[in-house]
Amino acid sequence: MRALLREIEYLSVLFSRRVWGFERGACARLGCVTSRLVPRILRHYGASVGDDVRVASPLVVHNAERTFANLTLKDGTYIGRDCLIDLKQKIEIGARVTLAMRVTIITHMDVGRSSWSERGYPASSAPVTIGDDAYIGAGAIILPGVRIGAGALVGAASLVRHDVPAGARVAGVPARELGPGTGAELGNS
Repeated sequence: MRALLREIEYLSVLFSRRVWGFERGACARLGCVTSRLVPRILRHYGASVGDDVRVASPLVVHNAERTFANLTLKDGTYIGRDCLIDLKQKIEIGARVTLAMRVTIITHMDVGRSSWSERGYPASSAPVTIGDDAYIGAGAIILPGVRIGAGALVGAASLVRHDVPAGARVAGVPARELGPGTGAELGNS
């Protein structure tokens, strides 16, 4: 019976896309389906999703432009609840990466019609890459063009503006590399 209900949920998402269009169908409904179906839906819309990927719903996908082809999730990735992924550019998330709840990955900046565009803030975009075995803490924000190295750890509520080397531990606003410690500064005490 559960398998039938999951299949009905999945078909409901596909039907909604046909009736209301991509944004109101798939993107909005990713919060309404069970977590087991989210990787399947991402695949259906063009994302490259490896084996044993787990995505806790809801997941917000922004700027997908009718496909999720800019998203790559490798084997064993876990994405926590309420994460926001901006697919204006490519996002590649390595194997065994954990994104804790409410992580935001942004791939573009656009000040819209405000006067800031005339003051040196034109629209821009750049891909984001997260290496294998990285951990991104709850509420962290990763800005466009950032590369997070393999095995890196980003503390909760950090703002990552620059590349993070492999194996590094960073935290804060803006995120800075931490020296050896107990882990209490990362909220792990």
